Amino acid sequence: MERRKRRFEPVSVFVNQFDINITDEQSFLTFDAECLRKTAAFVLGNLGIAEGAVSIAVVDSVSIRQLKKQFFDMDVVTDVISFDLSDEEDTGGDADSESVSGLDCEIVVNAQLALEIAEGDEKNALAELNLYVVHGLLHQLAYDDQTPQQAKKMHQKEDQLLEELGYGKVYSRRKG
Repeated sequence: MERRKRRFEPVSVFVNQFDINITDEQSFLTFDAECLRKTAAFVLGNLGIAEGAVSIAVVDSVSIRQLKKQFFDMDVVTDVISFDLSDEEDTGGDADSESVSGLDCEIVVNAQLALEIAEGDEKNALAELNLYVVHGLLHQLAYDDQTPQQAKKMHQKEDQLLEELGYGKVYSRRKG
């Protein structure tokens, strides 16, 4: 697989009261930072978040594996990691009551894995990358996927949001 050598300066955009910063730290997949920003803003707005700061880092498998090892003591490649950067101990929200007013987080998504899962199809890889952004944000908004019931609820919400964004049911499609 050919590795592309493109580096982007961080893109920071304010939408409503959202500061969404996107950094590209990989060379596997060319993507439009504006599309990821729109996905993040749509998810936040759809779930009733009034304001927040979201940093999205797009990385490769080596980088995300290092982060997983450093912060979770797990030596594995994963699709997405999300970090709560807020100073508050409890944001007051859960997956059933959308009462979180603000959000401060970092979402790290694996573009290399997205391309691999999409079997080299860049259009499907971009949809997969957007799935990772949605998944990471939902984790920050108290959705979880540790039990089959939690996972079902979370993946249904992901597909609903991605379908509304025009990507279709990304999670269901890859499981189908």
